Amino acid sequence: MPVPITFLVDDSCPLIHVYRFHKEEVHGSPPYTDDGRLLLDSIPNEFLDRFCDVVERHGIAGKFSIIPAPAGRGDILSGIEDYHPSVTREWMDTAKRRLSERFDFCPEMITHNLTADLSTGGYFDEGESTWSQKQDRRTLTPYLTKALEYLKAADIDATGVTSPWTFAMAVEDEYIHAIVAAQQAVYNRKLSWYFLYTLHDKPASKPWIAFQEGDTTLISIPSTVDDFWWQTIDSPRSDPEFVDGIADKIITKDGSRGKVREVLDAGGWPILLTHWQSLFSNGLETGLAVLDEVGKRINKVLAEAVEWKTCSELSRLICDSNPPHKG
Repeated sequence: MPVPITFLVDDSCPLIHVYRFHKEEVHGSPPYTDDGRLLLDSIPNEFLDRFCDVVERHGIAGKFSIIPAPAGRGDILSGIEDYHPSVTREWMDTAKRRLSERFDFCPEMITHNLTADLSTGGYFDEGESTWSQKQDRRTLTPYLTKALEYLKAADIDATGVTSPWTFAMAVEDEYIHAIVAAQQAVYNRKLSWYFLYTLHDKPASKPWIAFQEGDTTLISIPSTVDDFWWQTIDSPRSDPEFVDGIADKIITKDGSRGKVREVLDAGGWPILLTHWQSLFSNGLETGLAVLDEVGKRINKVLAEAVEWKTCSELSRLICDSNPPHKG
């Protein structure tokens, strides 16, 4: 029976290059790549189309984050600052039309930057991940509810949530209860999932049941394959040799080596992690070329060994076959 394989895309959103704004927040000046190029402010809509072309070509499935109010510069409902609202709507429409069949959608909280002040509509001078570590279910539940409400209002079925950075890891039990409550409140959902853990040093890992009470279940889905695409942000290279070298770290052309092979040999599920900015590669789109090559290799040499699954499909598999466990 084929082993499930899944592709997790973090930090995706219309137009805003959230990584660039993170770096600016930290350094207080226009941010640059490690090799000295200015990080671009935005990621054009056409990039989403090219991403869809690649995942459709190889039948790739997984989850696709949508940050509701990226970096606090507009939102998915009213539009992104400095762009006509139609441009944001176009991005959202493309995501729904071309990704909904094989990707789950989820919020990556509200801004993936400064914490939203739900009472005023402004922002606290503290990042979401830092803020979240000091909260409990009474404050986390309305925050997650707001994130899910953004997506529901945009006609997006958000089946889970993704944690920006290590959101609420220090208070994970409170976080778990908040996810369950928010999904119940917004979607009346009984089975959901969340992405928090990166278990790249534990190749035997699979998702696990984090919460189960009556007919309500929450699945924790970890990544088991690191974001090897990230290095393309800080390199001017986009030549075939560079692309192949990165792809080799994920899976070699003959399927005998690479992190996916390591996970399979350990008995785990390959759950590949990347970020929107890793695929965009500061405009060079080298990461997307790597994804294209990886998709081609997996379909060629692992076609009988693995089967692409969404996070919802992983969750149902876990519910059907596994008792609660972690890691």
